[in-house]
Amino acid sequence: MKTGLALMKRVTPAARAATRADQAFDRQWGTDTSRQIGMNALDFPVTLKNDSFHYQASGAHVLDEAVALAGIDPADYAFIDYGCGKGRVVLLAAAKPFARAIGVEYSALLTDIAEANSTIFVQRGGAKVLPEFWQGNAADYAPPAGALFCYLYNSFGAAILRGCLDRLEAAKAQDPSRPILLAYINPQFGDAVSARPTWRERTAANDICLFECVVRFDP
Repeated sequence: MKTGLALMKRVTPAARAATRADQAFDRQWGTDTSRQIGMNALDFPVTLKNDSFHYQASGAHVLDEAVALAGIDPADYAFIDYGCGKGRVVLLAAAKPFARAIGVEYSALLTDIAEANSTIFVQRGGAKVLPEFWQGNAADYAPPAGALFCYLYNSFGAAILRGCLDRLEAAKAQDPSRPILLAYINPQFGDAVSARPTWRERTAANDICLFECVVRFDP
């Protein structure tokens, strides 16, 4: 989403430069990731619409900043974009590449667009791994095995966020040794993450909070 603060930031010189870069991405690859779509145009039921925010693609530079903040090798992690919209960040993750690049999106319309963008991006040689998309409520998504780098650009409210965190904590419980990181951009509900004893904030910069799941279990 993105909130009023995020919308205000779009008028800064840096934001305008980022917008031009994002539009250049679409021109380069022939994709459709920059055009915004309001909530009223999306196929959300009222109950979910009230806990979700309008589509606005995350800038390509934000993923780079999040990865740098985490200090990870993307090849060691599966990438999950919660509320992936048209899939731009998933495509960028597939280009790095992460071990897997997965987008989770409720809207069937946006998922169809993301898959079409993925087909174009793959055909033109942009992806090093095949982008994957899962359509449904993010709170119902069961994350894959292995190390996870989760990306959330404030796509939904606290209720759905809690469901996602529950799923990630359950995944950690199944394999306590694996790292699970959450890069939360424009973290409107960051307090809902940090208030849980199973998460700690590792660092923060440039409107990105990096959390780590630290579930511990008695032997």
